Amino acid sequence: MESTVNIIAIIQARIGSTRLPNKVMKRIGDYSMIELLLRRLKKSKKINKIVVATPSNTNNNLLIGHIKELGFDCELGSEDDVLDRYLQVGKKYQADIIVRITGDCPLVDPTLVDQIIDEFNSKNCDYLSNTLQPTFPDGLDVEVFTFDSLKKAHIKGKQLFEREHVTPFIKNSNIFKTKNFQNKQDYSQLRWTVDDIEDFQTVSKIFEYFTPDIHFNWKEVLDLYKNKPEIFT
Repeated sequence: MESTVNIIAIIQARIGSTRLPNKVMKRIGDYSMIELLLRRLKKSKKINKIVVATPSNTNNNLLIGHIKELGFDCELGSEDDVLDRYLQVGKKYQADIIVRITGDCPLVDPTLVDQIIDEFNSKNCDYLSNTLQPTFPDGLDVEVFTFDSLKKAHIKGKQLFEREHVTPFIKNSNIFKTKNFQNKQDYSQLRWTVDDIEDFQTVSKIFEYFTPDIHFNWKEVLDLYKNKPEIFT
């Protein structure tokens, strides 16, 4: 049964970012940040296809070209209505299940992603993530939900916040069955995402430490944090 389910990972990414412009194209060693994310996520054994969803304006032409050069699909959609952007990608690729990742998470861990997909499949729910009650470091965020849930949210979610952030209606409306994926220990105070220059410098130092390996897992990063905390400051 599982092999017939079409699982599409949709990465939302754009050039425009107020705090750190052009961040997804910034270089970390030999790679752009978005390339590191895509290369790492490609190691997932559960995802059938990875698609980058970006706004359809000329500012993103460099990113669009870069994604295509890397051999990944890139779809264009609304700048502000990211919920619609996701819906259109889900329709085009005939998704049954969608995995949502944001472009500022280059430390995404494909093994963790697969664990969350497995948990989603075993729980008979509409939505499962590790963000409802965060226990993982910020930057390992994974949301998994049915395409049917996305379609309902697209029809019923009217608020700007619900359109801009894709899943608030699914999480908050109480009409969907939602579950949280929890770690035994709470590491939610750790910050491994990239919003500003300080975040970027920290993530760059993490990749630099492991170079040339780009496929280290999140627990290795956690060990690094415990053994060399100065890298994270």
